[in-house]
Amino acid sequence: MSPSSRRRPGTAWPALLVLSLLGAGLYGYADGPPPAHTGGFGEPTCYACHFDGPETPSAGSLTLDGLPAAYEPGAGYLLTVTLAHPGLGAAGFQLSARLADGQPAGTLTPGNARVQVQHVEATGMVYAAHTKAGTGLTAPDTARWTLRWTAPTAGGPVVFHLAANAANGDDSAFGDVIHTRADTTAPAPGR
Repeated sequence: MSPSSRRRPGTAWPALLVLSLLGAGLYGYADGPPPAHTGGFGEPTCYACHFDGPETPSAGSLTLDGLPAAYEPGAGYLLTVTLAHPGLGAAGFQLSARLADGQPAGTLTPGNARVQVQHVEATGMVYAAHTKAGTGLTAPDTARWTLRWTAPTAGGPVVFHLAANAANGDDSAFGDVIHTRADTTAPAPGR
């Protein structure tokens, strides 16, 4: 073997890393993101994989509707996540509900086929996230997801961490914009 035809040790790793990143983008997370990407309690956001866009969006919005200012322990609430962004081609989200100590707060259940619940046995955490059907738009430049939150029967304030991917629809990790937010609700007075 001539010296010019031999590969230097370790030269394939950069190429493999690029192909891995592109492969993740090409196949994406249409079936739902990996758990623990809400941005809360030290978690990364969708930006960990969709890293090409701005970290702080200059356009668009992410809302969480239906969350009461004060919750009744054990009561159920219908929540709606809405992502609006100019040029939105596909979308995804992940949401968690936690007490101040980081433990899960209440239960999350899908509102329809656009939402799934992800359980992480090792940590006991639960996440609501999009399904494959949930990556489609519900209106021009808009995606909505509906889920149900049943409040815990005991505990204090609950923080909801939410991350959403305003994807351009090209099936890659490039050119997507990540929106995040955190909302808090507390038990009703006297509870």
